[in-house]
Order: sequence, then C-alpha cells, then structure tokens
Amino acid sequence: MCAQKLTTHFSPSQLVFDIKTHFHSIGTVMPPEQSKVEDPMTTEGPVITPVATLDWPSTPLATSTIQCAGRSYLAYESRALNLRTFLHSSSFYRQANGSSNANDAADNEDDAEKKKEYDLLTMSDRKLKKLSYYQVLQRGLPMHASSDDIRKAYHKACLKYHPDKTGRGEEDEVFLLVKAAFDTLSDPIKRRSYDSTVDFDESIPKEGIDEADFYKEYGPCFERNLRFASFNDPARQTAKEESGGGGGKKKNKRKSGMKNNRSSNNLSGHTKESCPKFGDDETPLDQVHAFYEFWVNFDSWRDFTLKATSETDHDVEAADSRDEKRWMKQEIDRKIKKMKKEEMARINLMVERAMATDPRLKREKRREAAEKAKAAEEKRIAEEAAAEKERIEREAREAAEKKEAEAAANKKANDKKAKEQQKKQLRKAKQLFRKITMVAYKAACPNDGSTENVWDDLEQMNDDIELLCDSLSAIELNSLSDALGGSGAVEEEDSTPVCVGALVDVRQCAVETAAGAERQSLLAIKQRNEARKEAADKEREQKQAKASAPWTKDELGALAKAVKKYPAGGSNRWEAIALFVNNLCKQAEPRSKEECIEKYNSIAASAAPPSGSTDKDTAADGEDSGAPWTEEQDSLLQEMLRKYPADMDKNERWKSIAKGVPGRSKKECVDRFKAIREAVKQGKN
Repeated sequence: MCAQKLTTHFSPSQLVFDIKTHFHSIGTVMPPEQSKVEDPMTTEGPVITPVATLDWPSTPLATSTIQCAGRSYLAYESRALNLRTFLHSSSFYRQANGSSNANDAADNEDDAEKKKEYDLLTMSDRKLKKLSYYQVLQRGLPMHASSDDIRKAYHKACLKYHPDKTGRGEEDEVFLLVKAAFDTLSDPIKRRSYDSTVDFDESIPKEGIDEADFYKEYGPCFERNLRFASFNDPARQTAKEESGGGGGKKKNKRKSGMKNNRSSNNLSGHTKESCPKFGDDETPLDQVHAFYEFWVNFDSWRDFTLKATSETDHDVEAADSRDEKRWMKQEIDRKIKKMKKEEMARINLMVERAMATDPRLKREKRREAAEKAKAAEEKRIAEEAAAEKERIEREAREAAEKKEAEAAANKKANDKKAKEQQKKQLRKAKQLFRKITMVAYKAACPNDGSTENVWDDLEQMNDDIELLCDSLSAIELNSLSDALGGSGAVEEEDSTPVCVGALVDVRQCAVETAAGAERQSLLAIKQRNEARKEAADKEREQKQAKASAPWTKDELGALAKAVKKYPAGGSNRWEAIALFVNNLCKQAEPRSKEECIEKYNSIAASAAPPSGSTDKDTAADGEDSGAPWTEEQDSLLQEMLRKYPADMDKNERWKSIAKGVPGRSKKECVDRFKAIREAVKQGKN
C-alpha cells in the first residue's frame, strides 16, 4: 500500500510541498473519492476520518521538491513583481483595456465551475452574514465584475432560490438576501458605496519601523489603497459600459450620468499603466518624488453612504414626512463628510509615515543636509574672508587717515611754531634795531658832522625807525642792525664799536620805504653784509685747512710783553696784542686774534701761578687766569648775582660780584654770566 505524509509550507512567493513516500503494509486506506472533506463554508469544521497509525522507518526518506506552477501562482508572482494589479483578472480590466474575448470568458467560466457553488439554503445564519453580495450571487463572482456578469449571476441564483423553486414563500430570507444583493450591485451608486466598505483592510504600518522592513510593510499597504484610485472607480466602469450601448437601459444611463458627476470629476490624468510605482531601493529619486506627489494629491473615490446610513440608523425610505426625510439626509451627509475627512487623514498619515521612514528620502535628506552644511561653511568662510579683508582695508584706511591727520597736525604745529619764531625774531630784530639806532644816534657827535643831513631831531628819527620796523622783515632789520655794529655794539661789556656812519643808510632806507621805492640802499647793505660774511667764512676755512705754525721763542716773548702791555678790560685788547706780536716778529704768516687767545689760554692752563701771588692779587690785576670754572665758583657767582640785584650801578655791581668770587676778575665774571645766559637761551630755543 502507499502511505503519504503531506507537509504544507506557505510563503509569500511560493507554495512548497515536501512529499515523503514510503511503502508499508498498514491496512486499507480509504480511497480519495470515499473521503469526505466538506467545504468550510458549508460545515462547522473539517471532518477527520482516522485510518491507521503510521510507523515511519528509521532509514532516511526520499525527498522531492515540486516546482510551483499554474494560473494562480503566475498571477501571484506577477502582482508581486508589479507586472499586474489585483484587477488584472477581472472583467473590468479586460473591458477597460479592450482585451475581452471569448477565450477569457470561457476561462472565467471554467474557473467558476471548478469551485463548488454555495448552498445558501443549508447554511446557518452566521455563515450567511459572512458572505459578501458577490458570493451570494455566485461564489466565483469577482468584486469588479461587469453589470452583465452580475445580471447573469442573479438569474442563475433566481433559478435556484426563487420561492417558486424552493416553495419557501416570498419572505424567504435566502431569496431576500439574493434580491438585496442584486439591488445593491445593479445600482451604480449603491454598488460604489458597498464596494467602499467590503473586504478592505484599513490598517497602516506603525510609526518607527526599521528601514529593512520598509518595502515589506508599505508596499502592500499602498497596493491595497490603490483600490480607491480614480481610475479604479467602479462607477467609471459602469459609465463606460453604458456609453458603449452594451445592453443597458436609457433610464440607467441617465441615472448614472446624473448621479456620478463626482466620480467623473475625480478622474485624474493617471491610468493603471501610468500610475507611479512604489519601486524599490534602486528606484530613481525623481520617480520616488512622483510616487509621493501622486499620493499627496490622492483623491479617494471611496463612498461612505452605506456605512453612514448604517451607523446613523436612519432609513430615508421609511421617513414619515419630507421634513424627517430631509433631516435624515442631512445627518447622513454630515456623517459621510466626517468619514471622508477621516479617510483622507488616514491616507495622509500613511503617506507621512512612509515619507518619514523611506530610506531613499532619508538618503536624499542627508545629502541635501551635507550640501547645505557645505554651502553654509563656504558662505561662512567667504563672509569671514570678506570681513577680514574689509577689516584690513578699514584699518589701513584709518591708519592712513590718522597719519594724514597727524601730519596735518604736525604741519600746523610746525607752521604755528615757525610763525611764532618769525614773530619772535621780528620782535627781537625790532628791539635790536631800535636800541642800536638809539645808541648810534647818542654816540654821534653833533659837532663832527657825522649826523649832518640825517635827522633834524629825535622825533624824526623815531618816525623813520617805526616806519622801517613796520615795513621791513626780520632779515632786513638785522641787516640794518649789522650795518650799525650788530648786537655786540649794545651789550654792556662788549667792546664792539657802533658804526655811526650807517645812520645815513638807515635814513636813506627810511626815505625810500616811505616813497615806495625798491629800497636800493637796503639791498646794498644786505649784499655787503653777505659778502663780508662769505669772506670771513672763507678766511676761517683757510685757516682751519692750513696747519697752525708752531710759536717761536720770539713770538712767545712778544705775546708775554703784549699781555702785560694791554691789560684786561681795555677795548680791542686782543686785536692790539695780535698787532703788537706781528709788528715785533715780522712773520710771513701773521698771527690772528684767535691764535693769540688760544695760545695764551693753553699757557695759562699748563703753567702754575707764580709763587707768592694770591687770588686777591690776581683778581686785582683784572687779567684772565684762563683756569676753568669750578662748581664752587659757579655757586658763588650765582649767590653774588642774587645778592647784588640788577638795579645797582653796573660797574659797582660787577666789582662787588668779583670780590665775592675768589680767583676771578670782574671781566671773567661778566664773561661767565654771558656764557650761562647764552646757554639758557639756546636751551629754550
């Protein structure tokens, strides 16, 4: 005998049967035709008839794998690979695509005949409630069957369940169920509302699923909800059938045309073929965006009229009055709007969760974020570089402006200082010119004719002096002062003589200035002074260039005699000493005043004072000791200057000062005072 052990494994892609066969004598096995296995819809449960126990041997059993095949398996694989939709095998799909033919109809009829029809008369009430209207009319009737298929199925059901056939009366529940099914499915509006609720899973994947399960979870979910796309609207199919004149009545056409305006308005430009696919991980990003764009703008044709009527428990046909009927319709419409809103919220939530979990969009977001961060970083770097460049330019501009401001301020300060110096020099030049002119005027002897034809009186001289001070510059005034003898002529202890004869030039300059002439006399004085200065400078340079000849014994003796002959305090002492030495020695190169002074100072510094002589005697002689001033002597000089004020008689004052400074004569004290005063003036300037 043949014993079989059949193990069935179900998977999404195939159905595998592992058949293990072993021949063993176990008695009589009931043939298949005698085994009674009833349909689960017609019986309460499967009937199991035990035959015999099976003793499997310990030896390995032969195993064979059967390749899945057949129409159903190929249809399943096609839907899994997105090659066909769940409507592919329906008559709606065939008629919509123009592929309906006699062979397809024959195949459907063959498939329907293979399935044993339900016997509604023998079913319990519980099982009858589980059947859909399509199953009530015919077991194999698809949901999207055409109107002709529904009508044919109803005719067959009437032949089987009509009260005239069954004898169960007009109130037979089975026949009423068949009639209600036909009334609902034959009316496009009612059928549309019925198809919106029957056999549909409204669940959507939970939030936060793994990316690895994304395609497995959301692919079937979008496929299920595609059932309510506009191109899958059953009312659209009914409108096509009736517009083709396929046996429909004019009344039904008008009814369909009037009541399905919303369906026609919801038709989008997409068809089943052009509808964006869910795709996989390798789908291009533009197709992914097109898919989500389709679902974001998705408009479901799902009709909640039947469900709203059931939940509100309002029967419009059973209303007692028009007002009640109107009220019921308003309540039902309000419920329909609420359900439609919830439906769209469910679809939007599904799309939002899918977009939040889609690994393709996540990768795109990460890429965009990286590009955005890179662009922001580049922008930040560019802004920092621009800011740094602007800062450098601003600092350079500020530094240049500061430098220009400082230069302008320094120039202004220098100009102001120079102007003040010029004013000071002009003021000094005026003071010197007034003083030396007055000294020269007083020194002039009226009887010798030196001031003849110069000024008639002192007032006229003052007018000319003030005119020249107001008209001439500091240089021009200094030139006139130099012509009169210079600053040395007005110093108290200086022996420079005043040139009285230059008063004529001063008078001539004043006359020319008053007349507005070119002041030729002043220019001549200036040129003469410059020539004298150049000659003096040239002579001094020649003397410096030429090495000083050594002093002979005759010259030293003549110098000693001249120093004794011309004591200190006399006018032009050193010029007279130099003239005495040159006349006595008759040298080829005469000695100048400066050479005589330098030689005398060197001898006085190196030679010790004579024995028996005292500082008092030296001071009384009035000669220059030539010794350098000590700090003690400077202190005594300053003390004496404070002790004897300047308002005393000058001669008496300096004699008293010289007595208070041991070892120094009156002339040495005066020279020391002048040297200190010049040093102070130079320090201030």
